[in-house]
Amino acid sequence: MKALRFWGSGAALVLGLVLCLGSACAHAALPKGSIAVLVKSASAQEAAQAASIFTRQLIAKGYKVVDPKKLEAIRRSKAAALALDGNVDAIMKLGRQYGFSTMVTAQVEAGRPVLNEFQLYTGTSSVAVMVTASNGSQIYADTVAGKQVGYTPSEAQQKSLEAAAALAVKRMTE
Repeated sequence: MKALRFWGSGAALVLGLVLCLGSACAHAALPKGSIAVLVKSASAQEAAQAASIFTRQLIAKGYKVVDPKKLEAIRRSKAAALALDGNVDAIMKLGRQYGFSTMVTAQVEAGRPVLNEFQLYTGTSSVAVMVTASNGSQIYADTVAGKQVGYTPSEAQQKSLEAAAALAVKRMTE
């Protein structure tokens, strides 16, 4: 009987420790400070849509995001193209030049929607995201997919991209 109580107490202690450690790590994904969001896609419209979703959701979660005018200047710089390709030196240079502490770079790909058996279109999109601090350390990296149905190919594609981008932000900020 004593052995059973001992193991039960030990299991509760281990479970409590795991939950505490898990919750401490879950909210440490993004540091405080301003965040610059750069998105790359074969389509300028898809990139703008994903960037808008990232920005809107980060602001809703209480993060400071670089203002649109400064972000446009960042996008026009030559270092932005290098940053989107994962060049850490370019990210550090942009961070010093424009004063942000974290850069979120994302590669978006919206697949071609297909007609399903219900005569609706199924769209699938993927978002590969990387978060880098202005000191060059990589904080987070992930790839997510979104799959949605729409009445038209463009609706299915748009909804799948929204789902993938929203999931990417959710995972990144947990």
